[in-house]
Amino acid sequence: MVVYISSNQTIDEILLSYKVDLAADYDKYRNHVYRVFNLTLQLCTADGDNYKALEIASAFHDLGIWTEKAFDYIEPSIALSNKYLIQNARPGLANQVSEIISNHHKLGTYKLSSLVEAFRKADLIDLSFGLFSFGIEEERRKELNRLFPSLGFHRFIVWQAIKNTFKHPLNPLPMMKR
Repeated sequence: MVVYISSNQTIDEILLSYKVDLAADYDKYRNHVYRVFNLTLQLCTADGDNYKALEIASAFHDLGIWTEKAFDYIEPSIALSNKYLIQNARPGLANQVSEIISNHHKLGTYKLSSLVEAFRKADLIDLSFGLFSFGIEEERRKELNRLFPSLGFHRFIVWQAIKNTFKHPLNPLPMMKR
């Protein structure tokens, strides 16, 4: 039996501090964060600094979409996480958190860190509605989606991608990395 984490003090404090930016999308983004966080923990073991980096990266990984009102959000999300780490006396985690955020849309396997690779897979599982499952059983994914429903998150992301394609037809998905 898998026990899902439905509340995490670090994640919740970070997200609450951006509630104005997230506005009506607060719950849908929070649910996405918790789905990715929990899926990552199913794909790898994280403890100590790895766990703390996972908490922080989970909260910030897509946040730049709302704070910058742009679909080229990786660097703004990293900047937000770095500011948070400095303000909370955790600058030693900056490289690891940045690595997770920077590579969470990498198209191929990330071989330098099992945590980064697990996070990349977890985000893809969530965004693909389980089309890519990486061994996570369907019943586990369904249970996670019952606990943290999409609330239109996927529709929101698709709409952002469509709008960005019209604005930047030569760079429709700027967050993707090879």
